[in-house]
Amino acid sequence: MKYVIYGLLVTLLGFVSSCADDKGNYDYQVINELDITGIETGIAYRKIAYVDTLKISPEVKNLVGTEGDYTYEWKFIPSNADKDKGADSVNYVVATTKDLNLPVTLKAGSYTCFYNVKDKETEICWSQKFYLQVTSLTSEGWMILCEKDGQSRMDMVVNVDASTDIISRDIWSESDLVTGKPIRMMYNFLARGNGDVINLFACEKGTYRLDPVDMHAGEDNNIRWNFGAQPEHVYVRASEAMLYFSYKSESGKWIYPPLYWIVVDEKGDVYSNTVSTNGGLFDFPINEIDGVKFEAAPFLGNAYRYQGQGNLGGTSIMLYDKAGRFVEIRTGAGRPTVMKFKGDILFPAEQEGKEMVLLQSTVNNGLTYAVLKDGAGDYYYYGIILGTEGTNTQKYYGKLSGTDLDKATRFACHPILGVLFYATKDRIYKFDMKNPSQPVKEVCHFPGETIKVLKFNPFTAMRQYQAWEDLRSEHLVVGTTMDGADEGTCGVMRTYEFEPQWDKAPVKKKEHKNLGNIIDIAYKEVLL
Repeated sequence: MKYVIYGLLVTLLGFVSSCADDKGNYDYQVINELDITGIETGIAYRKIAYVDTLKISPEVKNLVGTEGDYTYEWKFIPSNADKDKGADSVNYVVATTKDLNLPVTLKAGSYTCFYNVKDKETEICWSQKFYLQVTSLTSEGWMILCEKDGQSRMDMVVNVDASTDIISRDIWSESDLVTGKPIRMMYNFLARGNGDVINLFACEKGTYRLDPVDMHAGEDNNIRWNFGAQPEHVYVRASEAMLYFSYKSESGKWIYPPLYWIVVDEKGDVYSNTVSTNGGLFDFPINEIDGVKFEAAPFLGNAYRYQGQGNLGGTSIMLYDKAGRFVEIRTGAGRPTVMKFKGDILFPAEQEGKEMVLLQSTVNNGLTYAVLKDGAGDYYYYGIILGTEGTNTQKYYGKLSGTDLDKATRFACHPILGVLFYATKDRIYKFDMKNPSQPVKEVCHFPGETIKVLKFNPFTAMRQYQAWEDLRSEHLVVGTTMDGADEGTCGVMRTYEFEPQWDKAPVKKKEHKNLGNIIDIAYKEVLL
């Protein structure tokens, strides 16, 4: 695409203003005299600050004269640049060479970039627009929550590309925060404005909303400041946020409901914060139905689906009543109700006497999995597609059977294949929910290790991922600790890819050793 910048009002036909005088006005008109190629425009360049170098060698065609008759400029404008607060006076030029060879030292964030080529004689300027996403070793990656000497430790793994990773160990080593034992990590994506993220870290001493750039935890980001009453401690056990601004109802009308950030604390109380506007606070517990209070299990489910997928935004947040009911909080409602279903009914909303051991959201069209355990020790699996206005549908239901189920400690469900995985101390088995008569199959064995994490991580930020990045939602994440090894280096993180064919062995995609004593793993995304 060929562009010419116009920043000054001109009246002479055919006259084009100089891009050198344009700061803060980033409007463009198409012209055809100059052809700039060799710059990626379909997807943002992705670089890690203080690690990577951005190299671009554009080809400029249809030059009149020689290259020396032109000046060259590379301008990188942060996405949060505010022209009303002096951004127009900021010099965003990072290089003045024809080719770019730039060690990346920019702050983590998104940048709108321009390659400007100006004719020295006529002062006509052509520009090619492109995008850059800069991350740091802490702004994006796998957050690996560990324990050492009764305190919390954070390791991070950054996926540079499909085969290369960078590991940062003990990124909180300089922190003086006393956390006590770590409990879990929680990540949420908020669809508000340009988007936002919530990274929650729960420990013995409370819950902290981690800084989005440097991941620090401290009193300044204690979650208690998000509560109107500002209690001394808040112990969050589950967190989810509704994702969409609007959706089209079955009657064809566009609905614009408020969106909620929902949390469940250690007492089973549920709190709601309106995130459609800035400044919302958690107030009073909302976990009651028809005036009767219930205790929520420490799980929340969400429909990680975009409006482009059939205009199915505006779905509910799913909960489970410890007394045995599937519960939802609908967009615009703000209060829980017993879940309603349409279509084929495989199971009732009330599952009295069953304890929830898994509630897992996916990026597969609103599909959410649950695993419940009854008083006799039997397990049951459920697949629920979360819809709008209580139009949830049931996809899977049955009694789980298989080897060593009485020793099962963790569960996870493949987002696409309809396969349930469960782990004992050192073995992983898979169960086919589509064909429950199929014998359970052992897929992994880790002798001398203990499985601490078993999960599929949904990637939920609305951004352009490369193909290998998108596939990570379908990779089983396994965190183990080596028995008897040093607490600081006993952790191992592995990811596996599975083929649809039942008899095919899993493919190990990544393995990282010498991590800390793993407690939980979650992926921290950034936004474009």
